[in-house]
Amino acid sequence: MITPELIQTVGFIALALTGIIALWLITAYRSRVAAVGNEINRQTDAPFNPDPRPAPPAVSIVVVAGDDSAALEQLLHKLFEQEYPSAEMEVIVINDGKNENIKDVVTRIKHLEQRPNLRLTFTPSELRNVSHRKLAVSLGVKAAKFPVVMLLTEQSRLFSNQWLARMAAPFADDNVEVVIGSAMPSVKSDSGMGVRYRSFVHAFDAAEWLSAALNGRPWRGHRANLAFRRDLFFSSGGFNGALNLRGGDDDIFVSRICKPDNTRVVVAAQAHVRYVFPSARREFKAVRPARFYSSRNLDKTERRFFGAASLLNWLMLLSAVIAAAAGVLLQNWPLVIIPVVILLLAWLIITLAWRKTFKALRARPSLLAIPFRLLRLPLTNMRQRYLSRRRKNDYHLF
Repeated sequence: MITPELIQTVGFIALALTGIIALWLITAYRSRVAAVGNEINRQTDAPFNPDPRPAPPAVSIVVVAGDDSAALEQLLHKLFEQEYPSAEMEVIVINDGKNENIKDVVTRIKHLEQRPNLRLTFTPSELRNVSHRKLAVSLGVKAAKFPVVMLLTEQSRLFSNQWLARMAAPFADDNVEVVIGSAMPSVKSDSGMGVRYRSFVHAFDAAEWLSAALNGRPWRGHRANLAFRRDLFFSSGGFNGALNLRGGDDDIFVSRICKPDNTRVVVAAQAHVRYVFPSARREFKAVRPARFYSSRNLDKTERRFFGAASLLNWLMLLSAVIAAAAGVLLQNWPLVIIPVVILLLAWLIITLAWRKTFKALRARPSLLAIPFRLLRLPLTNMRQRYLSRRRKNDYHLF
């Protein structure tokens, strides 16, 4: 039998639960979210010497090119404008597509603009049981003559002439073997219904894996902005064991080679990369579920932290509603007002932390929309995990 005493007990338990969850969210969770934005702003604003001592390492930049020769030409011009000693840098373009213009672009720039440090190679088209993306990277690393390799795609967009210097700077420390840079899809490559939500999800994902790396638990990088020592690639086996997967080179490879003491994270705005392929819309519908599949056997500690926070957002909302409903039934107005105030205050603090990080990542969703999108995200993730299991045969080449 439901009695006023039982309703009051349930109401106070729900109120206490609301407060406990809110306390965790505005302390542990908020600090992790804010850490990404704080570090981006710190690195962006900190004085940077483009000629560090000791001298910057010699770098081989490996660009995997598909079919977009115009994008490749734009990227190559930006690379040769970098503030870096030209003798200590080479660019290797791997033609992974069927566009003959790729070769024409590289040949023209190499000879007409006198770029002897620009080279071109290609992946064999007859190999069907090996991921061409991973094979292209492997060929590029093998062809590299310098000790540090940086990965880009033809669709990578550089916004600063300091990108190379900033990404290479940590390698002045011999103990550093991997540098993870920030990379996100270009909003301009997306269109149609849901564009703002997809932009939010991509920014959330970037904040999640950058937060893990900053917390000393790197498990993912991005092919559009990643650097490592050439020797480490071969000593770790490269992409062995995952060559037959269509995707996953970012997650599987990074989780294998990265350790807290050998990895640095460069998130300065000057080193940020936007990429326009795959499009944000296509990545959301196809590539993101594939990432759920490829990362299923990787360490889940950091992902569970953000997953738990998403679920606790829902639980905080539910407990606040229960407490307020109990207060209405009992006409106990403090029991109605207090959980609502706690809920709104917690969401305000969390929203402001996310807003700062999104702004640092150059993603700016509406301030009022952030709480609702945080509530929607776990539902999106559940659906895409389901799709990743359903489509698992599509993620293998054989």
